[in-house]
Amino acid sequence: MNTIRISLLAAAVLALSACGGKQPGDTIIDMQADVCATGDPSVMQKYVSKKSQPAVGMITAVMSEPAKAEQMKAQIKEECETAGAIEILETKIEGDKATVRYRNPEGKEETDTLVKEDGEWKLDFNMDK
Repeated sequence: MNTIRISLLAAAVLALSACGGKQPGDTIIDMQADVCATGDPSVMQKYVSKKSQPAVGMITAVMSEPAKAEQMKAQIKEECETAGAIEILETKIEGDKATVRYRNPEGKEETDTLVKEDGEWKLDFNMDK
């Protein structure tokens, strides 16, 4: 439980300290905080690009089955209780596209691409990975 509070606090501090509004990495941090707070991975929908919506749609479909939804929410809550905070390591912005390298809650480095849509940074999943 303390880890979630620390993650949420870190996200708030980063959001407040960012000059010029939200940065691409804030989207990743905010998404993790929202998923952990709700236990519902379908909330990812507001953090992903229009092109990436079908991927989240598959998760939403699974969440429509009550038994699977409860199981998934319990698993997410359990993982969030032991998860570390996301650490943004590097951000490269080129126009309306950004690449963010970060350490995920399990401590592994990841890189995600984000695009700016309607003035907001959205995760742009590469479905070919």
